[in-house]
Amino acid sequence: MWAKVDARGRLYIPRSLRSKISKEVYLVEVKDGILVIPKPEDPIKELEEIGRAIPPDKPVDEIKKDILKQAMEELE
Repeated sequence: MWAKVDARGRLYIPRSLRSKISKEVYLVEVKDGILVIPKPEDPIKELEEIGRAIPPDKPVDEIKKDILKQAMEELE
């Protein structure tokens, strides 16, 4: 989907997409452009849910490697 950026750097997001994001977003620069990620309504609750999914007996170093591996795969 195409979107326009005005002279002041404001990005016009079509109505169909605006309804899917909150008023705040994270901008993440990646190799091929910029990702716009909606900020969760309750970031703490979301982090707690992510934390519950982590196996308690897995070493932190392995978790970090897994996260890095997954991120690199998603960027490719």
